[in-house]
Amino acid sequence: MTDKTKMSEEEVAFSEIIGDLVEQWGFNRHLGRIWSLLFLRQKPLSPSDIQDGLSLSAGSVSSGLSELQTWGVVKRIRMAGDRNFYYEPETRIWKSVANVLRTREIRILEEAHGGLNALVERLQGRIKEDGVDFQIKRIKQIREAMETAHLLFTALVNGSPLALPKIGRLFDKFRSF
Repeated sequence: MTDKTKMSEEEVAFSEIIGDLVEQWGFNRHLGRIWSLLFLRQKPLSPSDIQDGLSLSAGSVSSGLSELQTWGVVKRIRMAGDRNFYYEPETRIWKSVANVLRTREIRILEEAHGGLNALVERLQGRIKEDGVDFQIKRIKQIREAMETAHLLFTALVNGSPLALPKIGRLFDKFRSF
């Protein structure tokens, strides 16, 4: 491990925190560790630098960088006079979060909403059966909560990062009810 790739205790701690965070979001923790290493470095790193810094295999680094590029949170670049590829993070954090919300969370909500609509339609055909009306009301209750979540995620994704404090105040108002 070279001085260029050696991580400080604080970098290791940050890497672990971000790794845990993205794992909770359903991603591989190495994605968070790779991104965090790039994020805390002033200059782009090569795959071998990342491999050395995080003690990961070449395959893990390669697949991790590819996935991070797909999500738009890491960019592949070339340095002047060097044939190798280097990687740097997307530093506009909100852009990264909004991209994940847009491509994953909103899609999941939309798929679930469609499934709930189909389920309500099926149950409508059995409305005379005992307890079906109750089930329809309960499913609609969940569907309404999902619609609210969809609206909030959409507002967050389409809104400006400058609007985030306003959205935060809105949530504070909801908590007071």
